[in-house]
Amino acid sequence: MQAFPFEELEQMTLRRRPIAVAIAGLLAIAAACGSSTPAPLSTASLVQPPPVALQGCTWTVNGSVPQGAPQGLTPAFPHFSPDQAAVSALKRIKAKGGTGLVYGVSLVANVPLHAGPDASQAPIASVPPGQSITVSEPVLWTTSSGAQWLAFFLACGGSNLYWASVQEIAKVSPNDGVRLHRDIPALLAAAPYTTTGKTSALPIIIDSQRHLVWATPKVPFAVGRGELIGF
Repeated sequence: MQAFPFEELEQMTLRRRPIAVAIAGLLAIAAACGSSTPAPLSTASLVQPPPVALQGCTWTVNGSVPQGAPQGLTPAFPHFSPDQAAVSALKRIKAKGGTGLVYGVSLVANVPLHAGPDASQAPIASVPPGQSITVSEPVLWTTSSGAQWLAFFLACGGSNLYWASVQEIAKVSPNDGVRLHRDIPALLAAAPYTTTGKTSALPIIIDSQRHLVWATPKVPFAVGRGELIGF
């Protein structure tokens, strides 16, 4: 058998070495990219749920559940993180204030619930069949395109705001959509609750304790309370 010349073996090794080094570098870059997972967004540094005690999963009023009030249920919704639209909205409210409604809304079964005011993102849950969500004093958020959203914390539902699109509510329940499209402009135009004692829109801020509160302390209701109930 003829011996393989050492010089040729050395030249072949030298030619292959840069290729091997390049492949190793590409594999290292791919591994680094694949292993880096973006950290979930959070609004915990901006807002916290209302400082209102719960009895079970029912918000109390002045420390107790009003007589005849429905019993709140524990939501079975998955854990979620706020999306970028939620972070942006709350940063804007923190910087410039926002709008709350002295008003109540009922979200019926199948209404989608989002992690922020962005309908292009998939909902994180929807109101279950046979149940509804009562929302008291929601945050009203209007996007740059004019879309309106209602935001609220849910009793026993975690520390992030839930967001419901007025347009999507109308698709699920046309009657509720007609009511909201009639009532929201009326609330925005109404004389303030602080002078009439009647429903209206009012300015809200985020205070130093990271709570959504009315810009005037005269309103006795906490901003953005929701409860899941059995009808």
